[in-house]
Amino acid sequence: MLGLGSKKAGLTIEQTGVRFIQLKNNKTWEIEKQAFLPLEPGTIIENQIADVEKLSEQVRQWAEQEGLKGSRVALSVPPSQVIIRKMNISAVNAKQVQQLVALEVETGLHLPFEEPVYDFIPVGREKVLQEDGLEEEVTRVLVFAAPKNLVNEYIGILDSAGIKTDSVEVSATALGRIAEIAQGRPFADTMLVHLEHSQLDVYMFREGHPVFMRTINLLDLAEETPMFQSESYLAQKAALGEDSLSSEQILEITAEISRMLNFYQYSLHDGAARITELIVTGPPVSRRQLVGELNQALAEIRIEELIFEATPGKTEDASINIYRVAIGAALREDKNSLIDLLPREDREAKVLPYALAALLVIWVLAAAGVTVFYATQQGELDRLTAQAQSLQADSDVKQLELRGLQGSGGSPAVLIAQLEAARVDAVAVLQELDQGLPKRAVIRDISYSKSSTIDLTADVGKIDDAATYLAALKKMSFVSNAAIASLAEETDTGNGSTQGATGLYSVVYSISMQGAATNPSDTAAAQSAQSAGEAIAPGAAASDLSTQEESVNAGTNP
Repeated sequence: MLGLGSKKAGLTIEQTGVRFIQLKNNKTWEIEKQAFLPLEPGTIIENQIADVEKLSEQVRQWAEQEGLKGSRVALSVPPSQVIIRKMNISAVNAKQVQQLVALEVETGLHLPFEEPVYDFIPVGREKVLQEDGLEEEVTRVLVFAAPKNLVNEYIGILDSAGIKTDSVEVSATALGRIAEIAQGRPFADTMLVHLEHSQLDVYMFREGHPVFMRTINLLDLAEETPMFQSESYLAQKAALGEDSLSSEQILEITAEISRMLNFYQYSLHDGAARITELIVTGPPVSRRQLVGELNQALAEIRIEELIFEATPGKTEDASINIYRVAIGAALREDKNSLIDLLPREDREAKVLPYALAALLVIWVLAAAGVTVFYATQQGELDRLTAQAQSLQADSDVKQLELRGLQGSGGSPAVLIAQLEAARVDAVAVLQELDQGLPKRAVIRDISYSKSSTIDLTADVGKIDDAATYLAALKKMSFVSNAAIASLAEETDTGNGSTQGATGLYSVVYSISMQGAATNPSDTAAAQSAQSAGEAIAPGAAASDLSTQEESVNAGTNP
């Protein structure tokens, strides 16, 4: 959508002047605003701008005076500098066709200017026989190219005046659009003749697409002199005879049109197609005059004039005919647009800020996502690292323990067998200790130490009994050595008083058990055996001591 809001605007830059039109409604072609800037003779010669700075200043003052600053327009440029080429592209995919056309234009297309701006129209597909005898499906395209510097000059002039250019097309497509709408049918094999003051443009259409364009200088036909060598523009218009065409001009125009008809039929289409209708637009008097002359010269072709100022279904307005090309540009929409010669960097510049903003948003979101993901993964990594370190420490401890066990007694299986063999039956030990007691002797206390020794306290009736029990201890199966640690007469009566001797002696025996670790190199095995004894002895000793006391109390050991 062009213009401000829903309003559409078109603008043309021609040799005679600059025209601006803004429509209220594209269905009725109701004009809301129009402006015309007449140009002095010599400002634009054969569609080349003679003095860019001078024209820029004129357009700037005109735009400010008419209130056109800030407008957005579809620009239409004259066709004299536009080249049309027909190509067969060996692809049918739209993206591939676009890429191959760009490659062909930039490398293989011969143009009369170095740096082109271009666009293309796919016009159909066909199968072409290759050199190897195989058929290949190709896409037929029409390429439109114009000098980039000329188009940029037009756009730069409007930019300096505060008018933004949304699209650039040739006047052939703009005029063809409004002509098709006015006729109510699309062009088939149609020639469109466009009269405009000092020049005549001829466009030929095939299936709605312009395939040929030609500009004829009417002043050259009338005077055989270059354009704008008269003293003033009004004098040139008078020499041209704007209201009518001279007989010489009619003859020359008819001859040129006949040559172009033959070129279309035999050169462009090898006799397979020909122009069937010819439509004339322009000022009313010269338009009617040319139609009448062509009807006599070309009787086999349907020839008619387009009266834009009184088109059926539209509001009658003479300005519609005067601004017909600008109106055609204003009616440009995506669905009826053929080509756009707006330089590609300008098209990209329109989209680039939005694309960069979108990329920035995506980048920020991606960076935030990566940061969150990194923090989450870093926390999980720290947890797993701590767990791995803990497991490694546990493994190191186990390895040290295993190496200690292996260094002291061989393999773990051997050590286990040794520990199993060194286990002591606490009940059997207590029974053997009890059975070896002399008469009237009783075990008062017994304890098992980590050094695999037993400390045993017993009460005996005589000192000799103490010696006798010592000898018995040394002969017991589990004892490697025994000694009396202390011997004293018992003075405790059991009720807390010490009134005198009781006739008993308290003897403390230190008993070394067989298998006790005496070699420092066997520390690991000794510790394992001691641990096993610790797990058994305390509870068993307490239990057996209770049994012994019960036995004494029962008088079984007087």
